Formats: sequence, structure tokens, C-alpha cells
Amino acid sequence: MKQDNECSFSKKLNAYIAGELSEMEHEEVRAHVSSCHLCQKEIRELNQVENFLMQYTDEEVPIRLNEKILNLVSRSYVNPFKRKVVSFSIAASIIVSFVTGILLSDLTFTQETESDYDFGQNALYSYFEGE
Repeated sequence: MKQDNECSFSKKLNAYIAGELSEMEHEEVRAHVSSCHLCQKEIRELNQVENFLMQYTDEEVPIRLNEKILNLVSRSYVNPFKRKVVSFSIAASIIVSFVTGILLSDLTFTQETESDYDFGQNALYSYFEGE
């Protein structure tokens, strides 16, 4: 739900400031901002944040730290081929189990020597008799 202190153009303001909009979108946002006090305020705030962040300089990462990070990442890397083989093996075993279950259940219940009622009754009696 849209609040009174929120403008539909506010989602485009970061891209507008960064120059990431197409020419048409840029002109559309520029025309809107000239008449919208909420967007003007938000642009001022975004510019303050950007100016604050510009105070910090990029620092070079020590080579040893870079090497250590790369070694840790390379050890935890899983070969995509290996991942596919494992996934295929799991899927194949599930399918084989499912098909085997269907075949065995059909073999068990299609060889009727007695009616389903008799089979259930005999199974129930044998359970209670401890057989």
C-alpha cells in the first residue's frame, strides 16, 4: 500500500543518479523530479550518502590474504560434473525403487488364491494369534 510520503518514482532515483536509465526514462524522471518535493528530498539524501561514501578510499588487499581466500574457496568448490552425476544417481535410484515397488505390489496382489476379504481377515487373525 502506497503511503503519503512515498512516490512511485522513488524506485528509479538510484538509477537516475547513477546514470543507469535510458534516455527516455532519464527525461521522464528529470521532469517528475522538478515538480515532486518528495523525490527532491530523496535525491538530496542519496547524494549525502554518496558523498559520505566517497570519503573512503579503496585499500589494496594484502596478497597473502587474497591467496588464503582463494585457497579456501577452491577447496570448497564442487565440480559441476560431479554434482550432476550425484543428482542423476539419486534420481535414478528413486525411479528404480518406485518401479520395483509397483511391480512387486502388482505381483503380490494379482496372484489371488483367496478373495481380498479373506486375505485381510486371515492377516488380521494371524496378527492377533502371534503367527
